[in-house]
Amino acid sequence: MCREALSRLVGERSFVLIDAVVTWVDGDDPAHVAKRAVFQPKGMHSMATASTRFAHRGEIKYCVWSILHFCPFIRRVFVVTDDQKPDALESLLAATPDWESRIEIVSHRAIYGEHDDLLPVFSSRSVETMLYRIPDLAEQFIYLNDDIFIGRSLTADYFFRDGRPVLRGQLRHFPNGSITWLKGLFRRGPKRAGFKEAQQMAARLAGRTDDYLLAGHHPHAMRRSTMAAFLEQDITALRAQAGYRFRSPAQFSPIGIANNLELNDGSFVEAPTDVGFIKPPRNKRASAKIAATMRALVRGELACICVQSLDAMSEQDSRVVSSGLEEWFRLSR
Repeated sequence: MCREALSRLVGERSFVLIDAVVTWVDGDDPAHVAKRAVFQPKGMHSMATASTRFAHRGEIKYCVWSILHFCPFIRRVFVVTDDQKPDALESLLAATPDWESRIEIVSHRAIYGEHDDLLPVFSSRSVETMLYRIPDLAEQFIYLNDDIFIGRSLTADYFFRDGRPVLRGQLRHFPNGSITWLKGLFRRGPKRAGFKEAQQMAARLAGRTDDYLLAGHHPHAMRRSTMAAFLEQDITALRAQAGYRFRSPAQFSPIGIANNLELNDGSFVEAPTDVGFIKPPRNKRASAKIAATMRALVRGELACICVQSLDAMSEQDSRVVSSGLEEWFRLSR
């Protein structure tokens, strides 16, 4: 390696510490199933307790591998779990034992600390609210669900520039209040804890009045101090947000809070143009799109990809995704 290239690499790695945080749960674990059953609420939207929210198919292997393989500037990967251990990481560490010191399993109890009387919780928004409390977490970190993977080699400035997070999403105007009211009037059954609605709520809490940043399913660049400063100003509100057992429409998006606070502070906003998203298809056209997305991943065209609810796909679609992930994994190593 030439001196100039080495200098750039060392400079990038020494510029600032950046960690990664991944949330994971084994929802098929009998103990976890039984625990959810004990606290199963009534009168809640079915999507809040659907088994697919807690299912996994070993995706975390690709998630953690992709972070450490494609983002060498990451110091450590914290895997946050409900006192569980991802068996899928064993084969990964067997192949790359030097990564063991860079992967740390963190229990919900460790991040809840003095608020552990609120446990157990099964809402990702509850857990995400407390991520800034991970012991020894760097000021700058990226956050991913276990079904999100880095697709190709990235540099630190993909996530942070001049000490600020790079925000990926779209600026949207808040919906018309009258339309929202009418939708509520004609709604049947429990209210769903909507993806956009939780981000809108977060933006309003962050003080935005005209527009908000709508972020999708991809890695999120975040700062620990931004989360701490907002959430710790009202411990009662913090406990209310973090104490929901299952996802609730009363919860704001912690990612949305971070994004919109950083937006207020002048962070960069970029459209997520090279992001892949896969979910269970509803028709043949959507199935064909899955195959095309997987081919793009294998060719190294995607910065990241989210594979949502692999457990809920048909056997054929699941096979397309799984074989594509294995091919990408094999060719990229």
